[in-house]
Amino acid sequence: MPSLQCLKKNLVGLCLGLLQSMNLWSASERPNILFIMSDDHTSQAWGCYGSRFAPAFQTPHIDRLAKEGALLRNCFVTNSICVPSRASILTGQYSHINGVKTLADALDPQKKHLAHYLQEAGYQTALVGKWHLKSQPTGFDYWNIIKGQGRYREPRMFEGDLAQPQVMEDSYSTDLFTEKVLAWLSTRRNDQPFAMFLHYKSTHEPWQYPPRHKDLFDGVIFDEPETLMGQTGPKNSRIPGWPLEILTERMVRSSDHGGEALVPSQEDP
Repeated sequence: MPSLQCLKKNLVGLCLGLLQSMNLWSASERPNILFIMSDDHTSQAWGCYGSRFAPAFQTPHIDRLAKEGALLRNCFVTNSICVPSRASILTGQYSHINGVKTLADALDPQKKHLAHYLQEAGYQTALVGKWHLKSQPTGFDYWNIIKGQGRYREPRMFEGDLAQPQVMEDSYSTDLFTEKVLAWLSTRRNDQPFAMFLHYKSTHEPWQYPPRHKDLFDGVIFDEPETLMGQTGPKNSRIPGWPLEILTERMVRSSDHGGEALVPSQEDP
């Protein structure tokens, strides 16, 4: 089943392909672009991809976009971890080319990426939400971000070149980012097309929901995945494993460290 990041990567590729001709268009002919990224959002939770959580879990707005637009079913990402994947999506380059290979690497501020090309094509560019590329954003006329993983509740927002963050009291990141985008759209220049990059923190762990959703799934039972109890054979796994019965040598199973912390620090990178 295709992943959300697959969808985003292909959308970026389509945008880059259009940019060469955009300089020939007038402002009224160039389409506005709203690029929405959600984090670790499995396609198994999308109705348009046959959600395994339906009917209890509905995604009507995503499904409407899929119905009215293009739904990609055979697409791939070039990196499976957060920071390098984001860098590849933005630059359209493999990790060994853009230099962002690990979670600790930063995107070179001098590296030209999609937002720069959009600026050259006459677009107003803006970024709101989770950046997670270590360096200060470039290529955006306006940006207001959380650094690292940030927080779901009362996040610290960094706007433009301001050195000190603003703690957004009594807020939830998904709602806050949406409000920031709507505010920017209401004040933007109308004689230029815009490209807004909206990067949500959801649905990345630790899966903290807003208070209004505390009773959303009361009484709902979701089926456990077939692989929950370690049944990772080729018949029921998304990724086939090694059937132990065919091994003729001794096997040692180990782990390099313990499980991942589900409650990271407030500014976990």
